[in-house]
Amino acid sequence: MATSLLRIFHAAFQNVEIRLLQAFGLHPPPGPALAIPGCHHPLQGSQDTNRTEPSGLTSLLGGVFLMAAPKHRQSLERRHKRQRHPDKLIKPKENLFPCPECGSMMQEGFLCMNCYQRIKYETDIIRQKIKETEADGLAATAETVVRYADEQITESDQSKRVIEMSRKKPHWFTKDMYEHWKSS
Repeated sequence: MATSLLRIFHAAFQNVEIRLLQAFGLHPPPGPALAIPGCHHPLQGSQDTNRTEPSGLTSLLGGVFLMAAPKHRQSLERRHKRQRHPDKLIKPKENLFPCPECGSMMQEGFLCMNCYQRIKYETDIIRQKIKETEADGLAATAETVVRYADEQITESDQSKRVIEMSRKKPHWFTKDMYEHWKSS
């Protein structure tokens, strides 16, 4: 205990000694604790005496962005508690149901991947046929209608651009779905 008191008194005495030497100009002034570009020490002469700078904390920290950093590294136990907490574990999905079309598992409110692949394949074929009809590379101004081998063209579709498919219409591609697309 005596040694700690001696250290405290010794540090206080050194601090007082340095302040007295600074007051009489015998000791160099302390440098700024935070080096900021454009910030001059008050005892140093400024080259631009006509310029007035605002004083205060806002002028000192003008364009500086300070960020906090941890002082000590967290222990392994605390890191494991933070990273592997039971609330952060992967929870099993409870909204999985079999697809009514193909029977594979799907999430509620989403298409199953098998049905999605079938739809993607069909739309890729339709897009390919549309590109074949657009020889000049310009998109047609008329509305496009897809006609499969087992369908007849209605009189409302006579004025539209018709893409003819040589295959049968898939059972999931209904006329109601086409009407829904036109209305939205």
